[in-house]
Amino acid sequence: MKCLPTALIVTAILAHVPCTRAKQVFTARYYPERHNYLVGEPIIVDLEVVNHSDTIGEISESDCAWTPGPFEVEGAPPKKEYVPFSCGPKAIAGSCLIGASEIPAQGKYLKRLLLDGPFVLDSPGTYHVRATSEQDISRPGSSEVLARLHIDSEFELTLRAPQAAELEAAYKPFLADLKSRDPSIRYFAASAIAENPPHFAEATILALTHRQMTAIVAIEALGRLATPTARARLIQMAATGPEEFRQPAIQALGELNNPMDCRAMLGIARRNQDFTQGEAYIYVARLCKERAVPVSSQLLSGATPSLSGYLAVSFENTSSRNAVPPLISLLVNPDQGVRREAEEALQTLTHRKARFGVASAESSDKSRIEWTNWWAANGGTAIIYGPDQCAEPLPLP
Repeated sequence: MKCLPTALIVTAILAHVPCTRAKQVFTARYYPERHNYLVGEPIIVDLEVVNHSDTIGEISESDCAWTPGPFEVEGAPPKKEYVPFSCGPKAIAGSCLIGASEIPAQGKYLKRLLLDGPFVLDSPGTYHVRATSEQDISRPGSSEVLARLHIDSEFELTLRAPQAAELEAAYKPFLADLKSRDPSIRYFAASAIAENPPHFAEATILALTHRQMTAIVAIEALGRLATPTARARLIQMAATGPEEFRQPAIQALGELNNPMDCRAMLGIARRNQDFTQGEAYIYVARLCKERAVPVSSQLLSGATPSLSGYLAVSFENTSSRNAVPPLISLLVNPDQGVRREAEEALQTLTHRKARFGVASAESSDKSRIEWTNWWAANGGTAIIYGPDQCAEPLPLP
């Protein structure tokens, strides 16, 4: 007899139990707390895992920024993707919270989640949602796996346009939860408000930036609000305070891509050091474009290998013809990582590549000569591209 999986609830059984005598150990599903929401209202989906056994289980919890969420929504438009830093390989970075919760014997585990993913739900309509994930249930304090769950749930949601004051009323429970004594409730409420922040919550979000636990989600919300007040607070946070908040504030401000913030980002870059400074100069290039070239060029003299690598990416993000000569000079930098960043930046800007590469000092010098000769003949007429126009580079003629 063959065991067939259910459609919406996944059942995990002990591996050694015969199919005909299988005992349900854990069942799991995703389901919405409501099937009807307002456009702009946080949509809550619960993950429920039920323990049907007499053994305590433990489920791991992770919230890593680089891992995809469990949700797919049919017919929902995709989120706008930010222009990448470069056309080269992308590094994976971000926050990651990892923990675990016990599932009592004959009890259940329930986790509230925000319906979020690479989609936008900003229009009325009925949407079909699919939620899938893999979850291991372990014995507490042990690496022994009691069950492996493949959860696959589907449901429909209907969104309608809010009438006057309806959206404000929908947010009242989350605003109230910000005063809860339970830190997990406060954090979830802050995350819900930050996901699609309404303008009437701006003052609340600004207040959340002053709290250690909610500052990062508040920074994300300010970036999504993009109001003058939100931008001013991001500039302040990017320039002063703990580095753990300066970095996300720089990113949020840079991703707004508002040229009016060029001068402010220059000041932020000068006030910071190491990775935070390097990232700021990359955003300086995005915001200031041509104006960033002389700034980055002046910094090359005496720059550390780390900063030189960031400056190479900064030149790349200017999409400027004048960025090519300093990049050619970086091809003979003693640090191979810097040479590689300069090579990738030149490929992005010109859609061309040298034959010799940058693996060794000798090959790098040959590449520099090849680039110098080509640029002398074509520098005034070559088409210049940006990181949003990536293409496979052709060999230099």
